[in-house]
Amino acid sequence: MTTKRSGHYSEPPLVVAAAHGAPLPLVTQPLAALDDSLQRGDGALPRVDPAVLFTKAHVITSAAAHKPTMPAGPPPEIGLTQHQLPEDEAPDPRLILMREPDSQRAAAFRVLRHHLLEAGRPQVVIVSSAKAREGKTTTALNLALALAECGRAAVLLAETHVRRPQLAGVFKCIPPWCFAEQLAAHRHQPMLPWSLVDIPQIWLHVAPISPRIEKTQLLDAPAFAIAMERLRTAGYDHIVIDAPQVLGSADVNLMADAADAVLLAVRAKSSTTRDLRAAIDQIGQKKVVGTVLVE
Repeated sequence: MTTKRSGHYSEPPLVVAAAHGAPLPLVTQPLAALDDSLQRGDGALPRVDPAVLFTKAHVITSAAAHKPTMPAGPPPEIGLTQHQLPEDEAPDPRLILMREPDSQRAAAFRVLRHHLLEAGRPQVVIVSSAKAREGKTTTALNLALALAECGRAAVLLAETHVRRPQLAGVFKCIPPWCFAEQLAAHRHQPMLPWSLVDIPQIWLHVAPISPRIEKTQLLDAPAFAIAMERLRTAGYDHIVIDAPQVLGSADVNLMADAADAVLLAVRAKSSTTRDLRAAIDQIGQKKVVGTVLVE
C-alpha cells in the first residue's frame, strides 16, 4: 500500500531516557579514543570497563555545520510504502532494540541517543567506520531505532553502501524504488517525489538500496547533497545514513559536506588506533562528532 504525504510532521516533545547499567557503545571524544594507553601490543582497541572509557563528544551546531547547496523550495512529496515486519520470524540479530529492548546493550544505544542530542542535535548523521565489519550498520540501525523509539522523533534511515547494501535484508523488504536510483533521478529533477518504506512497528522510515543494484555503481556526491537538502525540509528530526567504510574509498568524504556529523564505529579487540587515526585524518576532525565502541 502506497500513500502520499506532504512531508510535514508534528514535533513531539523530547524525552530523554535514563541510562541503565554500564553503557556500551559510548560516544567518545575522537582524540581521547586514540590514546595509545588504550592499545594492546598489536594496536587493537581492547575490551575495557565501559565506565572508564566515556568522554563527552565535542559539541557541534547543526546550523553552523550545514551549508545549503541549493534553494530548499517547498517540502518534498513523500510516497510511503507500508511494510510490516514478519511476525513469524525473529528480527535480524543486529536489531538489538527490537530483540533485546530491556537489555544493557539496548540501554547503551539509548545512552548514545542522549549524548548525540547533547552534541548539538545534528539532523543528518553519517555512521561509518575505518574498515569493514566494525559495526557501522549495527550502530546506524540501533541509533535510528533509539531516536525514533515510541515516536519521540521523525527519523529516516537511509543507506549509501552501493557495493554491499544491507537494509533490505535486515528489514526483509524490497524497496519500491532503490535509494541509489532515486539519488540519480533527483539530481536532474530535484522536485520529484521520494519513495520510502514506512515500518510502523518501529516508527521508522527507511530508504534501502536494492540488493539487485549494479555493484559497479559509484556514489554521486552532488546527487547526495541535493537529496539531503531536499529531505531536510521533509520534516525529519534526524536522517541517519548507513555509509560505507572510510578507508579505501572516498565515499564518506564525498558525503560529509552535506551532513552535520559523522560517527565512527570501532569494534573492541578488532579495530586499531592506526586505522581510526587514518579515518579521522581522511574525513577531518571537524566533522567527526565521536566514536562508538561496539562489542
